[in-house]
Amino acid sequence: MVNTVTPILGVDFDNRSLTNDTGVELGTLVNGNDGKEYVRVLATEAIAIGTCTVDLSTFAVTDAAGNFTADVAFLSGEYGWVKRTAFT
Repeated sequence: MVNTVTPILGVDFDNRSLTNDTGVELGTLVNGNDGKEYVRVLATEAIAIGTCTVDLSTFAVTDAAGNFTADVAFLSGEYGWVKRTAFT
């Protein structure tokens, strides 16, 4: 299990929810103890496990291949975390 390092503790990167009831805003970045950067996103469509794209102005995630990876699938309308796996 990956845990957060900074700036907040106790985040469950595998948790998905239809409400953003965690108190963590969209776009929040945290570093995991796996050395990856994770961002809080909202799925605008169903997202399969694997690469995905995050609109960095709205933090909406889509299933198109991109610079992020979803470790757990999303349903459309779910909030959750994806990790940055490539930098451009």
